[in-house]
Amino acid sequence: MRRRGDIVGVVDFGSRAIRVLIGHRDASGATQVLGHGVVPSQGCVSQGVIQDRNAAQAALGKALAAAEREARVRVPSLFCGVNGKNVETFIREGKVEIDRGMVDLEHMAEARDIASRDILAPGKRVNSSLTAQEWYVDNLRVLNPLGIRGEVLKTRIHFARLPMIIEENIFQCVESQNRELEDMVFLPLAAGLGCLTPEDMELGVAVVDMGRSTTGIAVYKDLRILGSQCFDWGGYHITRDVAAGLHISFDEADELVLEYGISDEFVRSELDEEAASFSPSSGDKTPQIKLKTSVPGVPSIVDRSMLDEIIFERAKELMTKIKQFLNARDMMRNLVRGVVLTGGASVIKNYVALGEAIFRTPCRVGFPRAVDVLPHPVQSPEFSAAVGLLIHGFQYRQAARNGHLDPRGGAGSVVRRVGKFLRKYFF
Repeated sequence: MRRRGDIVGVVDFGSRAIRVLIGHRDASGATQVLGHGVVPSQGCVSQGVIQDRNAAQAALGKALAAAEREARVRVPSLFCGVNGKNVETFIREGKVEIDRGMVDLEHMAEARDIASRDILAPGKRVNSSLTAQEWYVDNLRVLNPLGIRGEVLKTRIHFARLPMIIEENIFQCVESQNRELEDMVFLPLAAGLGCLTPEDMELGVAVVDMGRSTTGIAVYKDLRILGSQCFDWGGYHITRDVAAGLHISFDEADELVLEYGISDEFVRSELDEEAASFSPSSGDKTPQIKLKTSVPGVPSIVDRSMLDEIIFERAKELMTKIKQFLNARDMMRNLVRGVVLTGGASVIKNYVALGEAIFRTPCRVGFPRAVDVLPHPVQSPEFSAAVGLLIHGFQYRQAARNGHLDPRGGAGSVVRRVGKFLRKYFF
């Protein structure tokens, strides 16, 4: 019989699919994914915001049932990710005197409170992940300050501020399954936990979580977060351009983007300076693609080069925006380990080559890691954030068991109290 603290359930409300993972960590620290469930979102979630609560609840119920059936265990609570253009991020510091000579939970809570004061706002919820906090005692960094002797405690914390309505709707979806929302994590940070190594985070790296309707970025150096952001564009923008340019359905456009990506020849001709004048010889036969859903009056056979150009131009534009973000914050010089692309859109063929040409630094695709046993269907970049949520969940539970945090102060409890109050007196 496994203890509750060893079982963690997580949900990633994505624009393409709602993904649920259930994981187990034993006494030795070995971690495995016991079950997974994936159900298409079908428009009920977009840019981190639930668009149709009934549809989202139904999709979550199916994904959760599939994961629990595979894991052969029921999870009473879930950890969730949050992202979207309406989520603002901040890094703030808080400092308190250690009046009793030894750091206790009250000192840590006061330092967190001081750090968050200037970003509190009406109608907003401020969230911080346990794994996105740094602690210093007398200016010396410590992993866990509790019980450490000193005179001054300082913290440096990454905060995500989101409209409370976003969190309330996520909570309602989780509660509809008779589960509790245990904690929430900013998804780019979860993606980093899911696919980066400690060496990446120490030497300097940017993780780019490329979803369908959003792209999140988090930058690390010296095992600390330098900055993060969530953009309101993603792989769907490439799909939309392909659908418009070739006059086909979104579903077929999705298939073409993932099946073909950008050809090797096109990448060389566009990015390789030595091949800048490259063009197929007149004797070469240009590859063609047969379309299935083209509108009447439009050619149903097109040259592969048309698809290449559409995907390339939009992908290049999106990559350039990320580079501009990094340059504006002087972060490019910190990327000794380069840029790690993860998420569903990162598997587009030659996206890594495009990234290396634009960033002028090594790029690679980030696959889920830090889990000892990972089912084959979960060994995909689109699960990096969900695996990161699992890692966060285990660390959160361990900290709660050790008395290093008060789980009653988590995201779920706050929304739960507010929700029950509103339902009791106003509905």
